[in-house]
Amino acid sequence: MKSELAEEVLGDLDEKFYKVLEEKGHRGARKIYWLQVMKYFRPFAIKKTRLRLPKIATMQRHYLKISWRNLLRDKAFSSIKIGGFAVGIAACILISLYINHELSYDKHYQDQESIYRIANNYQSEEYSEMWTNLEGPFKPVLEGNIPEIDLVARVVLWRWGKVGENHIRPSNTLNNIYEGGFFYSDPELFEILEVPMVYGSQKEALNAPNSIAISKSKADKYFPNENPVGKQLILNDDTERAYTIGGVFEDFVSTSHLQGDFIMTLKDRKSGPGTSGWCCTNYNFYVKLTPNASKTAIEQKLTNVRDTYIMDKYREIGKNGLDDLQKHQSYYLQPVQDIYLNKQNIGDNMTHGSHDLVWIFGGVALTILLLACLNFINLSTAKSIKRAKEVGLRKVVGSQRSGLIVQHLTESSFYSLLSVVLGTLIAWGLMPLFNKISAEALVIPWTSWWFAPTLLSGALLIGFLSGIYPAFYLSKFNPIEVLKGKASSGASTSFFRNSMVVFQFTVTVILIIAAIVTQKQFQHFMNKSLGFEKEQVVNILGLNSLKENEREVFKEELERITAIQSTSLGDYLPVEGGRNTNFGFELVEKKGLEEGFEAARWMVDENYLETMGMELVSGRNFTDQSLDETSIIINESMAHQFGLDDPIDTQVVDMFDGTYRIIGVVKDFYFESLTSTVRPLAMVRGKGRETISIKLNSSNIEQTLAAVNSIWEGFKPNQPIRYSFMNQRFQRMYEDLIKAKTLLIIFSILSVTIACLGLFALSAYSVEQRIKEVSVRKVLGASAQMIFKLLAGDFIKLILISIAVAIPVGWLLMDELLGDMTNRISLSWTVFALASLMALVIAIITVSFESIKAALINPATRLRSE
Repeated sequence: MKSELAEEVLGDLDEKFYKVLEEKGHRGARKIYWLQVMKYFRPFAIKKTRLRLPKIATMQRHYLKISWRNLLRDKAFSSIKIGGFAVGIAACILISLYINHELSYDKHYQDQESIYRIANNYQSEEYSEMWTNLEGPFKPVLEGNIPEIDLVARVVLWRWGKVGENHIRPSNTLNNIYEGGFFYSDPELFEILEVPMVYGSQKEALNAPNSIAISKSKADKYFPNENPVGKQLILNDDTERAYTIGGVFEDFVSTSHLQGDFIMTLKDRKSGPGTSGWCCTNYNFYVKLTPNASKTAIEQKLTNVRDTYIMDKYREIGKNGLDDLQKHQSYYLQPVQDIYLNKQNIGDNMTHGSHDLVWIFGGVALTILLLACLNFINLSTAKSIKRAKEVGLRKVVGSQRSGLIVQHLTESSFYSLLSVVLGTLIAWGLMPLFNKISAEALVIPWTSWWFAPTLLSGALLIGFLSGIYPAFYLSKFNPIEVLKGKASSGASTSFFRNSMVVFQFTVTVILIIAAIVTQKQFQHFMNKSLGFEKEQVVNILGLNSLKENEREVFKEELERITAIQSTSLGDYLPVEGGRNTNFGFELVEKKGLEEGFEAARWMVDENYLETMGMELVSGRNFTDQSLDETSIIINESMAHQFGLDDPIDTQVVDMFDGTYRIIGVVKDFYFESLTSTVRPLAMVRGKGRETISIKLNSSNIEQTLAAVNSIWEGFKPNQPIRYSFMNQRFQRMYEDLIKAKTLLIIFSILSVTIACLGLFALSAYSVEQRIKEVSVRKVLGASAQMIFKLLAGDFIKLILISIAVAIPVGWLLMDELLGDMTNRISLSWTVFALASLMALVIAIITVSFESIKAALINPATRLRSE
């Protein structure tokens, strides 16, 4: 209450109280007294007092005001500091979200520590490999001999049966719809991977022969607003083998290594090669261990089971190399959370992330953030002379060094917070572009509980780390020297600043080198002679919905189109998505005497080599089906593996005791990644069921494809035609390289941008400090060229030092990155010359603006006050 009203009001209240006390007693008097008190809670009677903040809070508010004023006083300089920070933080946020996504795969299981995948582990002095494929009968052996294994599930993921892609329709409709994501599995998979069920149960969804479980999204698509359990799906118009839906499961989370929408049962499945015997390794095995089971002990038990039981089965089927197998092969339990990044490089025919790429991008993110921090430090120390008098005055009026340090740390944290806000907005704006490049579906996790605290703590940490040196440096100025105008940045500070410029441009040049090397390696792959023609070849897909005789007639109809040079009916293609089967082979004359080897086995027709543009180096091609039923064509690598100089008419035998006569040798062609050598390959005579390839001899592709579509509609009016170009499928094999190349180019540009922002600000500040010197020199006759050399020369020297350091470091890093890769490019001097020239030109352009501006200025305008 206002003091001038207090005495009068209190007197009136007392007088009223005693008067009421006589009339209504003590209780009534008190009640009325407090009612009267409440009436005085009005604006006219209340004393307005200012909130007194603690001393520390008051000082912080003062420091923030000073920070804001400094920002407004030098907008261009502050914009560069904040902008450079923001660009670095935006890049760091984007890469961090990408890395977090890649590292989060298969971390969502409750019993994550108990879920594994079984892999073969072969280790010898000459050879080392790990792979997942095992025999089907391995499942009951595990269930009956290792009690620590609680659940076992087999999964078939390689292109066999109906795995991969199919055309489907509910049994009550006629139109086929293309779908991917099909694979085979045992019912136990749902329990092992903890897949929630929408309809049906985990145990029963795949427990009946010819049953199928579908994802919720596909159930909503084909059976909206109803329970589809018990309904039937027709695959590829095969009405004799309809699949009955046994359950609907929740869609696999995006961070699951295993993805699919249609899971077909392995229950009582007998058809297909090697479904129930010990001859073929078609299955991936997932297991769930009992609580407290020892991974190492179970791996040893797996080896013991092989030695005591499985080896006898191998002998029964006549498998070779058993002594070597027993000596060098063991089993490895791969934790489920390690499958996606697959740092053990286990062969499994699945799509993986890149373990190396994750850490490379992590290093790039930290590097860019470090460059942004160095920019801030450099620019802060460069501005120290301008703020020297401020520091001197504060010290004269009593400021302690600790207070000055807190002030500058507050200012750097303030800038950092602004940069984080701006950087987050930049990252949010660039997220669609980043997702397109990285082939991900990342989002800024605005609502996640950890996001805002992480950004805040990150901003404060970065602000502290980037501001600690300028804070201590500025706070140590001697006030007397400063106020006399004798403050100097000192040789040590200049050396520190120059060192940071050298470091920034060294990193920038290395990133430019990495981007150029990656681009050249990609172009080398794309332009490499593959041993087959990928241009002008179109793959028509989805033929498995046609009957066998229809496929032959369709092929004949296509051959009547004049723009089509040749056609081949075959599913084995040297590009992404083609089938691939591996068989064991050995020479008939050495069977049982020497160990055989594994080779790819393809089934092709007589037009395959012509359509694919493959070259026979000896022998002949396939001709008549009946004549060539037992003929085989091998590649040069397989001939070399057999040790044959002239393999024609040599007889070989495969793992099923099929005997073939070699009739031709095809020149080696790349049917797997160009990063590996060409494996042995055998081709036998046969027809495909899913794909027909056509070689075009016309540039009018649209007209030819329209003619093809017209023919297709005559055969399958209820199914749209699907086709792909072979060169595009080949390029998809190198998506990781394309991703790495594009992102490295972007990050190199960001690095150059950050470094140039800092260099521009430093050059502008240097010119500002030396402007009177420049004016005097001009008065004394110095030319613009001399002035430019004076101002820009020191910076160019720093860039040349950066280049000298970056070239050997970049060469070592790139040589290590390429390693022993097959078909790697050579690191020629042109790569480093180009990167150095780019960095030098960009740096010269950056510093030239202010230097030329200073060289052209009228000296009278600067010397007028002297």
